[in-house]
Amino acid sequence: MDHPSLWMQAGMPESPCPDHAIDGLACDVLIVGGGLCGLLTAWRLVEKGVHSVAVAEAGDFCSGVTAHTTAKITVQHGLIYHRLLDGLGPEKAGQYAKANQDAGEEFARLNALLDTDCEFSRCSSYVYAADGAGAAAVESEAAACRKIGLPVSVTVQTELPFPVTTAVRMDSQARVHPLKLATALVRYLSEKGVQLLPHTRVYPHEPGQAQGEIHTSRGTIRSDTVILASHYPLMDKPGLYFARIWQERSYVLALSGVPSIRDLYWGAGSGGYSFRPCRMADGETGLLLGGASHKTGHQGTQYHFQRLRAKASAWYPQMTEQARWSAQDCMTHDGIPYIGRYRQLDGEVASRVYIATGFNKWGMTSSMAAADILSEAVTGREHPQKAVFSPSRFDPGLKAKSFFIETGDMMKRYIGAYIRLPEATAANLQPGEGRLIAVDGRRVGVYKDEEQVIHTVNPICPHLGCVLSWNRDEKSWDCPCHGSRFDYTGRLLNDPAQRELSRPTLPAGHPQDTAR
Repeated sequence: MDHPSLWMQAGMPESPCPDHAIDGLACDVLIVGGGLCGLLTAWRLVEKGVHSVAVAEAGDFCSGVTAHTTAKITVQHGLIYHRLLDGLGPEKAGQYAKANQDAGEEFARLNALLDTDCEFSRCSSYVYAADGAGAAAVESEAAACRKIGLPVSVTVQTELPFPVTTAVRMDSQARVHPLKLATALVRYLSEKGVQLLPHTRVYPHEPGQAQGEIHTSRGTIRSDTVILASHYPLMDKPGLYFARIWQERSYVLALSGVPSIRDLYWGAGSGGYSFRPCRMADGETGLLLGGASHKTGHQGTQYHFQRLRAKASAWYPQMTEQARWSAQDCMTHDGIPYIGRYRQLDGEVASRVYIATGFNKWGMTSSMAAADILSEAVTGREHPQKAVFSPSRFDPGLKAKSFFIETGDMMKRYIGAYIRLPEATAANLQPGEGRLIAVDGRRVGVYKDEEQVIHTVNPICPHLGCVLSWNRDEKSWDCPCHGSRFDYTGRLLNDPAQRELSRPTLPAGHPQDTAR
C-alpha cells in the first residue's frame, strides 16, 4: 500500500487529459515519463529552440518518484567520489561532479524563472559517520573531493541528535519542494505550447513496428525522436537493462515537534540515516527522517517504518509523525546514471532513441543533468560530460563486483523460488496477512483484508517470470529480481512490468474460499 507523501499535501501538478483524440498526433520529440526528469528535459528542449515537444505520462504528472523524493539538490552523492577517483581517474570523476554542480545552478535559475514559492533554499550538505567503522570511508571521500576540486571541509559539528565521528561538509547546496516546483513547471510548459499527455501509457516498440510510430493507450503518436525518462526503461531487453539495473526501496517519516535544522545529512554505511528540514502544511518547520533501505522484493517480513519510528522516538521524544511514505530507486553497478543514446538498438531506431535512468537515489541533480545532456544531444550539440554517463560506457573495474553480486542474487531468487511449491495454505490466514500457497499444483498469492475477505493473485511477475514476494509492511507483492511491484489486488505499482497480475479464483471447498 503506497502512502501519500508530505509533498502531496500541497496538491499534484494539474494538467487535464486532452479531451481530443491523440491518435495520429505528431511531434519532433516525444518524452516518455512525466516525472521531474521528463519535465526538465522538455524545458531545456524548449529553451534550445525545439518547440514541437510532447510529454506522455502513464498516470498523473510527477506522481511517482518525484512525489516521494526527499528533494535534496546536492553534489554530494554518498561516498561516490572516492570510488570514481579510483575506478575512472580524476578527469572523469571531476566531470561527474561538474555535471551535478551545473545541475544545482540550473535549479536556482529555474526557480527564479518560475517566480513561484517552491521552497527553494540554499543550505549545506553533510556526509557523516556516526561511529569509527565509517570514519575512514568518510575521510577518504573528503580527500577524493579535494583532489577533483570540490570545496569541502571536515567537521564534527552538526545539528544531528547524536555525536558524529566525522563529517564532510559541502556548502552552497539546496533543497526544494518538488511538487510545487513541478506544478509551476507544468504551467510554464503548457504556456510554451508543450503537449502534456497525462494518463497516456506508452507501450514498448515491437518488431516490425513502423519507424517513428509510438503506440500508446490513447492512440498512436508519431515522433522523430523519443526520450525514455520513465524511471525504469519500458524497453529494457534490447539494451539488457534488466541485467544492468536493480531497484531499492527506502522509507521516510515527516516529523513535527522536533528541533529545527537547516542542512542536509546522509549517513555513511548500511545503517545510516538521512535528515532534511521541511515545511509542514501549517507552515511549521519539521524534519524528514529517511533510511531502512533494502533491495526491492527482499526483507518482506520486516517492518521498516517501525524501525524508523523507534529511532525517531529515541532521538526526538516529543515528535509527532505527520506523514510516512516509501520510494523506489533504480541502481546501477558503477553508481552512475545511464544518460544518452539508447544502447543496443539497431539501425535507424537507435539514432533517435535516448534514455535517462539509474539515478541511484540522487534524482534531483541527476534529472537536471539528464535534461541538459539529452537536450544537447537532440539538438546536435556535444555535451562535455556525456561520455561519463553514456549507456555504452565500459568501466569494468567499477562494475564487476556489483554485477556478479546482483546477478547471483537474481538467479538465486529466480531458480530457488521454482525448486519447490510453498507448503502453506490459506487456512488460519490472519487479517492483514499475505502469503504464497499451493493450489492444485500451482502457486497462488493470497491476502486477507481487515474485513476477512481473501484476495488472490497469480504471483508470477509478467516482466520475466520471477516469483513474487509478499511485503507485509506495504501490503504489496514485490519482484525480488527486477523490482516490479503490485498491490494486493494485482494492480501495477512499479515497473518494469507493463501489466497487472491476473486474479485466480480459489476452487470450491478450498479453506476460506471467499476470494474475489
